[in-house]
Amino acid sequence: MSEPPACFIHAIETTNPPHSLSAGECIRRMPLTCRSERAKRLLRRVVQLTGIDRRYMAALDFQSPDDGPGSMYRPAQIQPDGPGMTARSEAFEAASAPLVRRVIERLPEGFVTGIRSLVTVTCTNASSPGLDRAVVAAAPVPATADRWNLGFMGCSAGLAALRLVHQLSPGRDALIVACELSSLHLQYTDEVDQLTANVLFADGCAAVALSSRPSPTRVQAARCVVLPEAADQMVWFAADTGLRLRLSQELPDTLAAALPSAVNGFLDAHGLRRTDVEHWLVHPGGPQILDAAECALELPPTALDVSRAVLREYGNMSSVTIFFILKRLLATRPEGHCMALAFGPGLTVEMVLLELIR
Repeated sequence: MSEPPACFIHAIETTNPPHSLSAGECIRRMPLTCRSERAKRLLRRVVQLTGIDRRYMAALDFQSPDDGPGSMYRPAQIQPDGPGMTARSEAFEAASAPLVRRVIERLPEGFVTGIRSLVTVTCTNASSPGLDRAVVAAAPVPATADRWNLGFMGCSAGLAALRLVHQLSPGRDALIVACELSSLHLQYTDEVDQLTANVLFADGCAAVALSSRPSPTRVQAARCVVLPEAADQMVWFAADTGLRLRLSQELPDTLAAALPSAVNGFLDAHGLRRTDVEHWLVHPGGPQILDAAECALELPPTALDVSRAVLREYGNMSSVTIFFILKRLLATRPEGHCMALAFGPGLTVEMVLLELIR
């Protein structure tokens, strides 16, 4: 079987909402989503355990200074269940459009007009048309471009988009636009996993330009591995009061047990071993996920420094995060093989192998 036409990354552009919360500000403001004093104490501890210094949050654009009727999020004693799905969906449309426009305007001049494939990615919006409408409004996308929307695939969706372009759209210019506004789905709850999600996730947007024309970054291969026996350990679903996430405390151990076999099998199919990979990019689902991956794959202590830095400075931006990490790595003009990993509901492990040429 012949190899598909080459697929190269030509540009990665990223951005965030204008407003952000430091860890200290989060501890002061986030308790409004807690229903009990116990939950407020727990939330403070979880904030400290995440190791996140700052998160950018579109939700702050929908707050009035006095938490009055104009606020989307109001104290739990006034709004026990938080805002409904309609308010959250309307907020997504209003907040995502300027972010999408910003990343597209930074792409190489004229690139969008020649694309033949458009892939939009989000798991924090539940409307159609969604991001594709914002993309078309921001740039002259050809009417004949193939279009896909990857929704509800969670943190792994960014790499899934790269896999889709590599496998289904080789040899043609393609654009990936990912936007996640997790802050619009904060849950009013005392449940530990949802409290963790409230203080772990953040907002961001990215655009990735791909082409068969050579560049220093080649998408060499991609693969998805599914762990159906652990499907209940990460669940993302639509509820009356927004999109909710269920995370099992067993998730780091489950991934640690599965990663060596999944990664070894993928690399072996391309004549490589783990020791042949010079750069590792792991989606920072949280500090425990990074620790589990580092230990299971027997990586050097500094191997995941870029992943840890992005988590610390931005939080977990779901599917967008891996593009922030890759952009930061590419800025150093690296060489060699790069392995990118991300994890999504199902439970899925997305893997993309990149060849980096200075």
